[in-house]
Amino acid sequence: MSEAFTTDQPLLIQLLLKRGLIKQEDLKNIREAKNRMNCSMEEVLAALSLATELDIAEAYSEELEIPLVEQDQPLIGNKKLAEMIGEAICSEHHFVPLSKEDNIIQVALADPTDLMLLERIELATGLVAKPVIATSSMVNNALGKIFETCDFVNEGPPEDERPPMDMEMDDDGPILDGDEEEEDEEILDLNYTPSIDADTTRGNDGQVIRLVNHILTSAIENDASDIHIEPFEKNVKVRFRIDGELHEIAPPGKAMYVPMVSRLKILAKMDIAEKRIPQDGAITLKAGDAKIDLRVNTVPTVFGEKMAIRILSKGVIPKDLTKLGFSKKQADNFKEAAESPHGLMLVTGPTGSGKTTTLYSVLNLVNKPNVNIMTVEDPVEYKFEGMNQVHVRSQVGLTFAAALRAFLRQDPDIIMVGEIRDQETAQICLRAALTGHMVFSTLHTNDALASINRLADMGVEKFLLASALRLVEAQRLVRRLCAKCKEKYQIDKDTAKRWGLNPDKPYYRTKGCEDCRGCGYSGRVGLFEVVSISPKLRDMISEGAPLSELRAIARKEKFMLLFDAGMQKVEEGLTSLEEVMHTCMEEVAEEESNVTEDVVLEEAMYSDIT
Repeated sequence: MSEAFTTDQPLLIQLLLKRGLIKQEDLKNIREAKNRMNCSMEEVLAALSLATELDIAEAYSEELEIPLVEQDQPLIGNKKLAEMIGEAICSEHHFVPLSKEDNIIQVALADPTDLMLLERIELATGLVAKPVIATSSMVNNALGKIFETCDFVNEGPPEDERPPMDMEMDDDGPILDGDEEEEDEEILDLNYTPSIDADTTRGNDGQVIRLVNHILTSAIENDASDIHIEPFEKNVKVRFRIDGELHEIAPPGKAMYVPMVSRLKILAKMDIAEKRIPQDGAITLKAGDAKIDLRVNTVPTVFGEKMAIRILSKGVIPKDLTKLGFSKKQADNFKEAAESPHGLMLVTGPTGSGKTTTLYSVLNLVNKPNVNIMTVEDPVEYKFEGMNQVHVRSQVGLTFAAALRAFLRQDPDIIMVGEIRDQETAQICLRAALTGHMVFSTLHTNDALASINRLADMGVEKFLLASALRLVEAQRLVRRLCAKCKEKYQIDKDTAKRWGLNPDKPYYRTKGCEDCRGCGYSGRVGLFEVVSISPKLRDMISEGAPLSELRAIARKEKFMLLFDAGMQKVEEGLTSLEEVMHTCMEEVAEEESNVTEDVVLEEAMYSDIT
């Protein structure tokens, strides 16, 4: 049963019902959405696509007999008057002073139902307030220009011409001929930005589209790996993660936060009305000729939903592992293990270290018509031809373990598991590796050989693990020195001796320039630890040897560990000693312990001789 119309409804709802823009059956949805969304009625109606800003402004204007400003001209506020009243009052009550004539001040309002507002303006200025009605986005733009708080909206990218009339359009721009995408995959085309004069920009919609497109474009142009949109009590923060470091950029006004997040949630096929629980989604977009996938996640905070967007580009998946930073020997060991008929291969490292990129590079090497490859991921970050990829959906029972059990009945040659998270998944992976399948997976551990203890903690028997393991790999990302401003320096002899560096060789450190935003680094390079499981290591794993002994044997067998890879990058001038020390803190502590033990041993031997 629909909610009946009464005069107890808010004035705006009454006006829109009267004009036929909303119906009686919409009232229940509006009320429920208002309770969930914690925002203004205008924002609720826009989120539910029931009324545009212009619809609302026209309804107010007609009913209250207050003039509506011209829609084909930008709203120009009076800076002197606005500063006299104060930014806080103008922003809080959402109005902008336009002009003063004699003892009359003309102000543009987005919400004329605030009965005390005009009186407050008159008290603040000593003038008689004369209102006109404007859309919310027009007021935002005018306030942004006065107080310089809307950089993104007003300083967006150059606007492209509208596409030819014979070109098919969707909500996000032109659909180009020859697209090979599936019909159900919507692609946001950043090459197309709605013109300010286009019909799509009437009300708030066009401004929000330009804002979202500009944020995404800026992130891609700055090679950001993540975008963070964070609401706070009085403002919004937008931050990009560039080369592993977060950089805050000029944010939009607080009033744009809800429409901006709603726009991104719609693109990511998320529930815009649900704000109480975390959500995940995905967006596919085009920037230039590149196709880029975005992974979107929201988390409810005390001031609203925080949104994180991971940027994934298929162009970063090479087939040659040396292009990722592997040495020739490491790449050969990786390829040899990947081409084994059966076994288990593990890629380890912290979140954001590029484990998925490495795994897909290896899968590209073995992706051939005569090989059946099946992957289970959460989420599927890259989509590739020739691989059967499954997205985990825990809410319906499709977990890693459930997918793996199904895979074993699908006659796979290679199985890729996005992450081993629990005992059940670990046991099924091991069983598959011991029964004729090659299994690739990832773990969160500090180094490669630590994955053995991690799996043992999950209940995997070490003698079975020793039989199944073919290779373990660990990786970290360190910032690359800016090629344009890095400067040479001579390292002191004590430091060189301590870390096994050549004191006579020149090294490089940071300086800072415009190209690297003054930080001295530009881009990142990988540190890799690749350990093939030799017969000696296999026996030691089976016997339950401690991690320190496994590392010692790996070094003895000439495998390069993470710390060694870092020192090599320092010697090659790709990164700084300080960056490696910061990134490999645990390995550095272990190395210092080894150096101390060697010194004590040398002193003891000298004492015995004398």
